[in-house]
Amino acid sequence: MLNLHATKLQTFFAVVVSFVFYFSWSWFANHNALDEPFLLLRGALVQGSYSAFMTLTFSSLLSFTIEKMKCHKHPFLAIMPPLLMQSMIVYGINYLNNTPNILLTIAPSIFFTALYGIIFAFSLRKKPQYQCDE
Repeated sequence: MLNLHATKLQTFFAVVVSFVFYFSWSWFANHNALDEPFLLLRGALVQGSYSAFMTLTFSSLLSFTIEKMKCHKHPFLAIMPPLLMQSMIVYGINYLNNTPNILLTIAPSIFFTALYGIIFAFSLRKKPQYQCDE
């Protein structure tokens, strides 16, 4: 029970940090490219909200794939499906939002999601339910 609570708390903290960081990054990345404050705010809210939602979704999907691949020869390949999904979605959302500097805006998201995924995967692999029983 304590492990489950710690995992949920870790995920909640990651969601909050994700929103604040990516809201701020989007604002920084686009403040010189946009003259209209509303569009700047909307872009930052879209990126921050998306990042928070994606952190939650990514964590859930990564937990699922780690559990399914726990006896695989290379269980850390489990990070690839959620990371690929995240990368495609973040690009699509920013494309639809007409974000002017898409690659600059999303590069940190993809990099830090991969880093978070690796760290989260290592922490999950220490828990009995994510270790191979064979």
